[in-house]
Amino acid sequence: MKWTLLGSLFLSFSLQASPLIDEQLYILGSVEQIKDLVDSGSVIVDHVEEHGFELYGPQGLGEYLQSRGIHFYEETIEKNNNQYPSFDELTNKLFELEAARPDIFKLFSIGKSVQGRDLWVMKISDNVEIDEIEPEFKYISSMHGDEIVGREFSVRLIETIAKDYDSNPQIKKIVDNTEIYIMPSMNPDGSHLRRRANARRVDLNRNFPDIIRDKKSSKNGREVETQHIMSFQEERNFALSANFHGGTMVVNYPWDSTYTPHLFNDLLVDLSLSYSRSCTAMYESTRFKQGITNGAAWYLVRGGMQDWSSFWHDDLQLTIEVSHKKWPPYSEVEELWQGQKVGLLNLMAKIHQGVGLSFEDKESEGKVLVEMLSPQYKDFGRYHYNNGEFYKVLSPGEYRLTLQDGRSFEVSVNEDIQNNGNYVTVPIM
Repeated sequence: MKWTLLGSLFLSFSLQASPLIDEQLYILGSVEQIKDLVDSGSVIVDHVEEHGFELYGPQGLGEYLQSRGIHFYEETIEKNNNQYPSFDELTNKLFELEAARPDIFKLFSIGKSVQGRDLWVMKISDNVEIDEIEPEFKYISSMHGDEIVGREFSVRLIETIAKDYDSNPQIKKIVDNTEIYIMPSMNPDGSHLRRRANARRVDLNRNFPDIIRDKKSSKNGREVETQHIMSFQEERNFALSANFHGGTMVVNYPWDSTYTPHLFNDLLVDLSLSYSRSCTAMYESTRFKQGITNGAAWYLVRGGMQDWSSFWHDDLQLTIEVSHKKWPPYSEVEELWQGQKVGLLNLMAKIHQGVGLSFEDKESEGKVLVEMLSPQYKDFGRYHYNNGEFYKVLSPGEYRLTLQDGRSFEVSVNEDIQNNGNYVTVPIM
């Protein structure tokens, strides 16, 4: 009777949008042995490897698995590993950086977490107080609170831009011609509690609208942190993004939730390689060829931010696993940073491998048909634009952009960083 009750408990959790996380385990074996739990949505699978995988779920999960003879051990963060900056220290550091370079930095909050911590974003641009017509790029870290290294990367990246903006031509060119947004911590409560989930025990990277099961991108019933990200994305025109995780070293590209190849699969591979090639430890991986992987080919994820961003907002997003340890000793962060800082800059520069339309009618809204003319013809479909602005990252080549009113524009796409981006001005009819 005891195990029947536990089984019923797990089935009840499957009715929720996201299963609650009370236990985090490492299962020795194959995902197939718990297929019933996965299919019911009662648990979360992560970081599938040759000999095992991570499993997250409600209280009683370990006891239930033990009753089925499934071998596992509990995953924990070392309690003495507490050298990472606190949330308050992180906040103070961000304000210090803004004060040091108010000409290119603007710090703001897109809202608060469950426990009232600000979701800070640093905007970086040469005209930081102005919403310019420029390609828009973003980095988001630590939506899993116990995957902490990306948060430190985010701060170091902002520090590097502050220090080298006036002396490094590459950094200056990127900043002067791009609107960059960096969020060091999407889940500050989770990091404070040193756990994966937010304060309500929900995995934020399973909490976004799912591109397979959901018919629309609705905020209803989602965690407050998720809702803030969704609102932020709606207000901007992001065309390329990445979010940082930990637990291995690899660049993961869409789709996560379906085996169907992305229409821009070749481009996504190119974007992923622009990061991994600069990181020897990642590129020479024995687990992932060239340090990259398709998400679903690794393991399926439902309700992830990467697919949501790419599907509903045409914002190509990568997921970058930056460290084998989720919460390594703080002394190891600097070496990890030195090995990947070039990749961070390389990926930011890739936002300029694209083309945009800037409408003189700022209220203009509609769809754009994107066709590659050469080196080989391909119809890439229609993409929505609003507020008089459209931008799309593309592979190098010759393209035709056609509006619904029949007007078309032929444009070239290459890797050069052009003045405020590769935009064509569309006059009022």
